[in-house]
Formats: sequence, C-alpha cells, structure tokens
Amino acid sequence: MKHSCDRHWTTTVLVCAALAACGGSSEDGGTSIASGTPGTLPAVAEATLPWKLSVAPLAEVSLSPSDEDFPNPERGFYRFATDPAKITATSLEYVVADGQRLVYTPADLSAYRTRDLPSSYLNRLNAGFENLRRQGLKAVVRFAYNYPASEADYLNAQDASLSRVRRHITQLTPVLQANADVIAAVQGGFIGAWGEWHTSSNKLTTPANKIAVRDALLQAVPVSRQLQLRYPRDLAAWYPTPPTVAQLLAPSPTAAARIGQHNDCFLASPDDVGTYWSATPAESAALRTYAQQASAVTGAGGETCAPPDVARARMACEDILREGAAYHMTYLNRDYYTAFFARWQAGGCMAEVSRKLGYRLQLQTMAHSAVAAPGSLLAWRVALSNEGWARPMNARSLVLYLVRSDNTAIALPLPGTDLRQLGPRETLQWSGEVPLPATLTPGSYRVHIGAPDAAQSLAATPAYALRFANADSAVTGVQWDAQNGRLVLGTTLQVP
Repeated sequence: MKHSCDRHWTTTVLVCAALAACGGSSEDGGTSIASGTPGTLPAVAEATLPWKLSVAPLAEVSLSPSDEDFPNPERGFYRFATDPAKITATSLEYVVADGQRLVYTPADLSAYRTRDLPSSYLNRLNAGFENLRRQGLKAVVRFAYNYPASEADYLNAQDASLSRVRRHITQLTPVLQANADVIAAVQGGFIGAWGEWHTSSNKLTTPANKIAVRDALLQAVPVSRQLQLRYPRDLAAWYPTPPTVAQLLAPSPTAAARIGQHNDCFLASPDDVGTYWSATPAESAALRTYAQQASAVTGAGGETCAPPDVARARMACEDILREGAAYHMTYLNRDYYTAFFARWQAGGCMAEVSRKLGYRLQLQTMAHSAVAAPGSLLAWRVALSNEGWARPMNARSLVLYLVRSDNTAIALPLPGTDLRQLGPRETLQWSGEVPLPATLTPGSYRVHIGAPDAAQSLAATPAYALRFANADSAVTGVQWDAQNGRLVLGTTLQVP
C-alpha cells in the first residue's frame, strides 16, 4: 500500500504473530544509551519460545526524499591527505569543514625498502589513525615505496623485494587490524610506481609475485574491510566469475567478494590509461563488462588523471553520470584532476555527482508496534531504496531507538538489515520482531531510526552514522537529529 509522502503517520490494526512475554534483564532485548554517549549494540539472538496470536496496532510513517547534498561515511569525494603516521589531531579539520568524511592516506615506505619497519613508525601509524577517529574521518589506505613527482618520473621508481614486501605486510597486520574501524578500504599498493601494480623495479608484476602479494594482503586486511586492486585484468584472471551478493554477505566471504577495484585514471582515455588495456578491442570490452559486473557487488573508487589526449578523454557530464553508475563508483579524489571538475561544474552536474557517489539511502515507510509490553516483541517493517551508484562498502545495520523523556535511549538492533544488501536503484522491504527489555519502564517513548557504525568504538559517534536522504517534515515530525546521528520518526511507542 502506498502512502502520500506528506501524510500523517497512522495507526493500523494488523493481526501478527508475537512471542509470549518473557522475563530477563535489560541486556536481553536492548542496550540503554545516553544521547551522545557510547553504547554497545549487541546482536539479537532468535528466541525459542512458544508462539501466540495477538492483535498489534502499528504506528506507520511515510517519508519524503531529500535532494540535499550532505556528507556520509565511507563514500563521496575524498581529500588527498598524507602518510597516516603524520596525521595530527587537527591537521584534517579542513576536510570536515568542507563537508567530506573520507581521506586518502598514502603511506610512504621509501625509507624502508631494505629494512624492517621500525616500531617508532608503527606507533606513529596507530597515533595517526587515532587522530582520524578524533576528527570523525575514515581513510582509504595505501602503502607504497615511491611517489613519483610527475607521471613522467615513474619509470625510475623503486619498490622493494618480494621478501621485504611480505615482511612489511606482516608487520603492518596488527596496525590494520587494530584500526579497521577508521579504515574504509585498503588499496593494494606496495608494487611498482605509486603502488599501482605496474613498473616494478623488483619484478613484482609477474603473475606469481602478484598472487603472493595479494595473498599476503588478504591475510593482513581485516575480513570486515575490502582490499582494492588496480587492474581488472588481474581480478578477471584470478576469479573469472564475478562475485555475488551472497558471497559478499557470508560470514566468511570469498576472496573475490573481498577484493574491489580502484581506477586511478577514470575517464582519462579510451582505456583509462591502461586500466582496460588489452591486445584487442573485444578483450578490452570484456574487461569493462567484468569490471561493471564485479563492482555491482564490491563497488569501486579512484581518481581521474591528466588525459594523455584531452580530445579522447570523457570529461562531459553525460560521461561521468553514465560511467559513475555503470562502474558503481563509491569515491573519487576531489583534488585531482581538476579539469574534470571544471567541466562538471560548467555542465551543471557536480552536485549530482557528489550526491550519487557510493550509497544514498532513502527511507520510504517505517512502521512499528504502537503498544508493546516489557519483555514482549516489538513488530517492525521498513521499506527503503538506494539512489546512489553503489551499495555500502562495509557492513552496517538498522537500529531502532526508544527515547525516554530525559533523552536517554534504548537501542534495538534490527536483525537481517545489513545495508549492503541494498544495491543501486533497488528497493527492499524488511520486517520482523525484536524483543523489548523485560525491565523496560512503562511510559511513552519517542521512536528514532539510525544506521550507526558497526564498530563498537564508533557506534555512538554521530559523525560515523549513516544519514538517510529524507527531508524533515513539520507535518509528520520526521527530522534528522544531527546531535545523535539518527532520524526522528515522529512516532511513539506506548509501554503499559
């Protein structure tokens, strides 16, 4: 049933299955949190209790879409930062002020090509990631042994031996694992000029050496985070069948589902400056098809670059709008190459590109029990769509918040709502029941919905919460609560 986008929420009487009320502590069904303070969002286990049939009134609200361009974590235009070991507590404040939430951090290993990484450098990396945390940012991380000053200098770039690369990856593993919460993705790095897996001084671009580095990285990068590699032809050779959403969402995702793509010369030439180079046009076209199919699951990111021949670059609005969607671009470098941005600004599409990069999730309807007793089940139903170019890169799920009169809240994670299920231009409807704490105090609770960061360390930090692309409404009471990073639904739950 469709509802007008600006109608009042209504109470509907539906016959639904509900579990019998059960005893237990407040930890059994929800987590009490104060507004703006840390709280743990535990998994909700399936209850194994006898069923009974009940009549439950539902409070339902229809939500309006918004065209506002606002920042969201792990997507959008990124800013080019510095080696994460050099990030201070204030050095990236300009990024937040400019409305971005993502930075690219090129870690410079040039001083360590022939020796171990010293503990002092590893400690500075941990400190830099902590400073990212303080500023509400996440990073796309790459480690490399050289950063040529120009695209003409890369032929003499020096990397390290395979044994040294493996040793460094082993040393970096604890750092990556400990700071997964503020890492959006890890780019392959290490091999060749700029760590882009070409022009290696140590023959690291042989098929066997690429596989060795890939496997070392898959061991080091947390399973919760994506590894991104430069060339689709490598992925197509290793995994001829593109990954599926089921593989992505599995508790132990396949290697193919863990590896995305970064294109560092997006749109810059007919083959994106070697990204899709092949011996024949047909083979090049096949690589593009593969990249589109794989990125539908894993997403992609990168940057534009200086076109070798401007006349053959695809710089118009129609190009970025077509190919941004086709290749499921999640992020792009805002600092390079500026001639592309000038064309997009002149063509009037820059704001649309900014909105479309990555995910853009719109709630359509939300319903929940209007009345529920302590220890019983709260029924819920939600419909939402993804108006962006890609699904979210990393796991996060929906949470209902029951807000008391003193503005403290009880968090109720909604099982089965991993937002990575929602691909671009898709609409999903979910429903279920979630247990209320048996010790829930009777009274009236305002109901909010959110999608906090999956990491416990960031779950209560508003800067890391996903913001829905919905408009505030004076009619329904829907309003984005920036202080707490969640959406006020304008509905209430009565607990007798």
